Amino acid sequence: MPAPPVIARPGKESPLAHPTLLDRGVREIRRTDRGFDPARFIGYAAMTFRDVETARMARDADRLRDRLTPEMYADLLAFCEALRSTGRSLRFDDVEVTAQATEAWQDGDRDYLTVYVAGSMLGHTVEDATGKVLAGSETTPIPVEDFLTFTRPAGLNFWMLSIIQGSRELRGKSSGADRDHGVEPSGTI
Repeated sequence: MPAPPVIARPGKESPLAHPTLLDRGVREIRRTDRGFDPARFIGYAAMTFRDVETARMARDADRLRDRLTPEMYADLLAFCEALRSTGRSLRFDDVEVTAQATEAWQDGDRDYLTVYVAGSMLGHTVEDATGKVLAGSETTPIPVEDFLTFTRPAGLNFWMLSIIQGSRELRGKSSGADRDHGVEPSGTI
């Protein structure tokens, strides 16, 4: 006689459900960091997102140097220098985002975790000399949909932001409006 089917209660995952790639990656990471909790990590990821936006607005990459990979730091530094050299500033306000872990894996001796950050914020580019808004809006929120990938040496080590992918072109990465006003950001910032 066959076993009766397992029926999961609403809100509960079936005990026979297959682990996701995220689950497998978290298991790999936990082999060297037993206490790793992706649910707690997303708070750090959302904070890092806000801190990167604050650094871009202040045109000051140094405040994040120890939380970015060298490549990411170089990209943020170049972006800030481009703004400064062209007399432009970014303004952000009302940053409302949520975060969710989407991928985790180990590659050799490194851990990786990607977090999806979504929401909205007010953002615009201004000319420093006049305060004139050159791109964006002071009143209309822009969508945020970014993937932030963090890395670290496997084990109990500090996570560093290595890649930002997504809607950043809406906020100054490569929008034609910013290029038209002399801001030529580089890399993934």
